[in-house]
Amino acid sequence: MLLTKKLRLWLFIGLLVGAPLSKYPSLSNPAYNFTSFRFGLYQVLAVLFVLACAWPTIKKLKDLYTQNKIVFISGIVLLAIIIAGVMFAIDKQRGWLMGVSFISLLVLVATAWWYVRFEIPKNRLKLIARLFLSAGIVYGLLAIAEFFVLTLTSASSGIVCNGCYSGIFGFPRINLLAAEPLFLANAMLPFFFVSLGWFYKNKSKLALYCLILSAIAISLTFSRGAYVAIAVGLVFYVVLLASAKMAAFRGITMVVAIIFAAFALGWLLLIWSASYKYASTPNIAYNTASTMLDHMSLGKIKLPPKVVPQPATPANVFVSPGLIQASTQERTGAAELALNSWSSNFKTAAVGVGAGNLGPFTNKYVAPSAPSNLTVYIYYILLLAETGAIGLAAFGLIYIGGLAQFIKRYFKDNNWCIYAAVGSLIIAFLVQYWFFGTFINTLYIWLWSGIILGLSGASWPKRRYNSKKGSYLDEK
Repeated sequence: MLLTKKLRLWLFIGLLVGAPLSKYPSLSNPAYNFTSFRFGLYQVLAVLFVLACAWPTIKKLKDLYTQNKIVFISGIVLLAIIIAGVMFAIDKQRGWLMGVSFISLLVLVATAWWYVRFEIPKNRLKLIARLFLSAGIVYGLLAIAEFFVLTLTSASSGIVCNGCYSGIFGFPRINLLAAEPLFLANAMLPFFFVSLGWFYKNKSKLALYCLILSAIAISLTFSRGAYVAIAVGLVFYVVLLASAKMAAFRGITMVVAIIFAAFALGWLLLIWSASYKYASTPNIAYNTASTMLDHMSLGKIKLPPKVVPQPATPANVFVSPGLIQASTQERTGAAELALNSWSSNFKTAAVGVGAGNLGPFTNKYVAPSAPSNLTVYIYYILLLAETGAIGLAAFGLIYIGGLAQFIKRYFKDNNWCIYAAVGSLIIAFLVQYWFFGTFINTLYIWLWSGIILGLSGASWPKRRYNSKKGSYLDEK
């Protein structure tokens, strides 16, 4: 029994710290035309964790229903839609592959809920925190190292994604062991928000280093989705602090200043990288900054172009290939096809075209020229198309229902800084879902959804508000 508990603990820690390992190390298996389908180390850890917790989780499912009926029923509804979609899918093999993948996400939510709610050893929380923050520091340092290697050398690697080199923006975009920069930025969000809460509560140097390095790493990915997610998450964090009437709320200005400085440093490094690699290009620093601003604002903000003072030297001159605009058009075009498929009839509008079957359905009924592996880059539209309005609503209620209960409970715990950060992390994930469309490589997001459910059902000390000190005190 003790050995099993230790195994569960270290598997749980592995899942917490291993989020950036969403693609590597893994084995490629492009089954049923899913070219990006891989089964790697992180997925193995998740399967082992689920199996190690399976029986006690099953025995406690009634408690999950009692604790949060909305989340439980939403999960059952989504599960039913997935199974039904597979049964009537055009391509049943793709449907089963994606259906099983989606079901595994729901299973991981329940498993993480049980573990945090009933078994996580409280005497090991500081150990978990130290390992987690240390992992964030390591990933941050590796990200910076990768950035300098890609800037100072012309080395290529099978791990670095094709669009990560300097040919598009003039500077490299790091992806470490994730599929692409966006997924690395998304996987770094837990390190960012947890270190934010831990530093705000304990003023730990380890948390400060993790916060700074994770912020720099995210800035170097140049992922506008992550930037928006962090901005919204930070606003939510400040609102929670203000709602709790915490005296320490005044210190948030310093924390925000640290975060902004880290991001500013990352952006300056990007401009420096382009200036170094394409030093012969006139006004390269200004033009790079202009391109960055244009990309981040979706073309809403443009700096006036500078006049080239002299003819450019033919060698080592950077000209953007126009892939930024092409990428935007590809995103909107795929989303339009998905919406057309979703609105084909009442059935598809209600329960979708079936998991994994957006491409085959679109190709057969909507646009014969569409690829059978049609990729949609907005997660909510992908969910809407494949699981319908009911499935999308159920998905939203799993997150929103758990988050709502978590927020109500958060005010009662003395670790409010950290719990507020975890709640803000979920908000950031929900924002980030607008910027990618994949069921694969998102296991860690569902893990954190289960974590907040577990925290919501934990034993909470009673608290009373001290108006003189402007804070809550634990009642003994």
